[in-house]
Amino acid sequence: MSSAELNPGASVFNHHAPNFSELHYHIRIDAMTENDKLYWLSDQILKEEHRLLREAYNMPQIRPEAKIMFLTGGPKSDVTEARDFDGNLIHTRHLDHPRPMFAEIPEALSSISHWFDLMIQSKENNTEPPSAVAALSEISDVVYNVSHLLTLDQPFYEEYTEYLKRISGSLGFSLDQLLTIAVYKYNFRLGQGKSQKNIGLENEIIEKVLAKTGANGKPMFVTPSETQFQRTFHTLSEVQTLLNTRLEQLRQEHEWKKNPVTPS
Repeated sequence: MSSAELNPGASVFNHHAPNFSELHYHIRIDAMTENDKLYWLSDQILKEEHRLLREAYNMPQIRPEAKIMFLTGGPKSDVTEARDFDGNLIHTRHLDHPRPMFAEIPEALSSISHWFDLMIQSKENNTEPPSAVAALSEISDVVYNVSHLLTLDQPFYEEYTEYLKRISGSLGFSLDQLLTIAVYKYNFRLGQGKSQKNIGLENEIIEKVLAKTGANGKPMFVTPSETQFQRTFHTLSEVQTLLNTRLEQLRQEHEWKKNPVTPS
């Protein structure tokens, strides 16, 4: 399947279908299929990100190598310093006041590691185990950016899809469940016609998603266990290695296009 085949039904779009009272949603997330969510993340919200965060600075659509560097960090492990192969800065939120910033996979790895620290403390103090929300929020950022690569780097479509499936499976989620968390988060951040990053509210949204129950009253989402989070940590590390390999492939292709071999 290619991104061209991910075409949602018209019924998922609704300008008057809020899922939470404090937000105005433009899509009926609970009516979306897995393919609808993947299409929305890989195509619709990619276009919205461009409109809000790049077009405003007269910058071209983000290149595939830039998305990979968003995920892995680039040469300096700092996304505010990283540039694509044409020399464009890949990050726009801090153009006026740049500051060092981790890429998405390192942030997710750090968040999972912190969750384990909190888990150890909870066991030592005989208190409630830590919430998985913060770690899942960071993992959803990885999902968001990998989804964009389905459109930006279509020759590797199958590989990126496999990365998403392996991340979701490592958590004990279906791909649809993992996409659901990312869609809820980014529908708030970008999907309402403006850029509005609010970590506290985003975590509240994810917490409500995780608390959803089915018709039988049972939770629709499992809470990842220590074993599952450990597996996810390793999976994300493997994905990071594979993405950096792809980055070098793209770099070589770019150089060859700039310097073609001509018959002597």
